[in-house]
Amino acid sequence: MSEEEAYAKPLGSPADKLVFVVDDDPLIRDLLDITLKDAGFKTAFAVNGHDAAGKLETLEPHLIITDLMMPGQGGYEFLRSLQGSAGGRLPIIVITASQLDASTVRMIKQEANVVEFVNKPIKMALLIGALHKHLNTAPLPTTSRGLNDR
Repeated sequence: MSEEEAYAKPLGSPADKLVFVVDDDPLIRDLLDITLKDAGFKTAFAVNGHDAAGKLETLEPHLIITDLMMPGQGGYEFLRSLQGSAGGRLPIIVITASQLDASTVRMIKQEANVVEFVNKPIKMALLIGALHKHLNTAPLPTTSRGLNDR
C-alpha cells in the first residue's frame, strides 16, 4: 500500500483497538490505563515479559507498549521472544526510564516491530499521537471546553 493510499483510508475508532501494556510499575500501569481509556482505547496489562507471554496466548492486541527494565523477563528479552510468533508482527512502543547510550537505542529501534522509543517521564500527548498514527485511528472528539469558555 502506498503512502497516499494509507492516507486515503478512513481512520478507525480507538474503541476497536486493544493496547497491551507490559510494565512492572503499578503507578505507570494506572497512569497508562487512565490515559489510554480517556483516549478511547481498550487496555490489557502484564507485569513482565513472562506474564505478557502467557497473556498473549489468549489476547489479541493491536499494539504493545513495553517497559525495557523489568524483573523476571525484561523488555528486551520480551521483544526477542516475540520474534517468530504472532506477536512479532505487532507494532511495539518501548518505554524506559533508563539512560541509554545512543548505540543501545539504535539497536532496540532496529527490532523489526519497534515503531517508537519513548523516555520516561512519558509525554502522554505524544504517546497518544503515536498510538493513533500506528493504529490508524482518529482521536475522539473533544467534549470539554477551555477555561475561557466556562
